Amino acid sequence: MRMLLGAALVVLGSGLAAGATTRKTVAFKRGLGHVVVKVNGDQTAVPAGETLHVYRGDNVVFLAADSRDPALRPASLTIDIEGIAAGSPERGERDYRDKRGVEIATASLESKAYPVTVRYGEKVVGRIKLVVAEPRFDYAVVLVNGRPVTVRAGGKVNLKPSDAVRVQSVRTNIPDPSRIEVDALTDGGSLRFKYRGRVFGEIRMPVSGARSI
Repeated sequence: MRMLLGAALVVLGSGLAAGATTRKTVAFKRGLGHVVVKVNGDQTAVPAGETLHVYRGDNVVFLAADSRDPALRPASLTIDIEGIAAGSPERGERDYRDKRGVEIATASLESKAYPVTVRYGEKVVGRIKLVVAEPRFDYAVVLVNGRPVTVRAGGKVNLKPSDAVRVQSVRTNIPDPSRIEVDALTDGGSLRFKYRGRVFGEIRMPVSGARSI
């Protein structure tokens, strides 16, 4: 049975919204204004020298870059994410592959941080950084016959077959409750918390046959 956490979900902690940026500055050369990025369909602009924070499972598309130099048109600028391939370069060609329009599935990425370089030809215009964070599950508050029980990651709730169970809230670093799903596995006796189809947290319910509402 699949349950989607709704308005009752309480999200705490220091999580960043998918696509949100911080004011952490990285080294860059003057010239870049911002980079336009789409994260899970939502578009955002990341200023030069800043960091784009996303969660593993997000889909990211770098759309365009804008220079402070009016002589450099956006169409003439390329965006390269170091460590992420977008095809094979021709023999003798420097590895400045343009990643504009390429959908990046962060679930398959191996690293957590990627330098993003904007170039005009071989000239570096500016840089930002892409950082991929792991979704974190801290605890859930489960109502058992109306009584709240706090269960931390990897913990369990002991149930009787007659118990009625409901997830009241969950603490995680993901700030958007509507993106979190809960799978109630009555046969396996557990609740699994998912972000974009990937399990990132679980609590056990040892007695099967509980009635979920």
